[in-house]
Amino acid sequence: MKTPSDIVWDWNGTLLDDVAASVAAFNTLLRERGLPETGVGPYRESFSFPVRPLYAKHGFDLAREDWDALAARFHSLLMSDPARRPADSAIPALRLAAAGGARQWALSALRQDLLEADIAKFGMEGFFAGVYGSDNLDGAAKSAQAARLARDLAGADAAVVGDTSQDADTARACGIRCVLVSCGHQSAARLAPCGFPVVPDPLAAVRLLGF
Repeated sequence: MKTPSDIVWDWNGTLLDDVAASVAAFNTLLRERGLPETGVGPYRESFSFPVRPLYAKHGFDLAREDWDALAARFHSLLMSDPARRPADSAIPALRLAAAGGARQWALSALRQDLLEADIAKFGMEGFFAGVYGSDNLDGAAKSAQAARLARDLAGADAAVVGDTSQDADTARACGIRCVLVSCGHQSAARLAPCGFPVVPDPLAAVRLLGF
């Protein structure tokens, strides 16, 4: 595979190991409503973007819920969970790509201020030429920020590395390559039909890209 000039990284589930924390936050919301809890395995088999269908599937009455309040509660629980940490190979992957001369970018559905705070918290801000988050907590597609990034890439030979089918869709929309990692919010079986290579973790993705 030809080595790209730029790598576009997803954050949650790709560079950040937050699956267990996400399930814990989601289970708190379920318990507060008297709904059955879920586990990491079932969660990874049902998680998708946009996230509202996931909530509906687990019994949330979205016609009655204040979605903004629900999203704010989830993110408050998630962001305060001490279990959130960089994926095991995230820093080595970023370092290897940087040593190979790649420009690196962060692209996420997470709200911009939370994304920037997270990246700074874990000491990764120096790796990125730009950080592209959303302007809300809605958990919808990241098409708007992807469009901004595509303009800034200006035809560069880039590749997306992410952990969900949305990352594959983003890569296609931007006309760039993609490598998917199976350590995040969707399982390898969920990722396989996307039509892009699936590897275990960020370091394996960077190596596959030729660094």
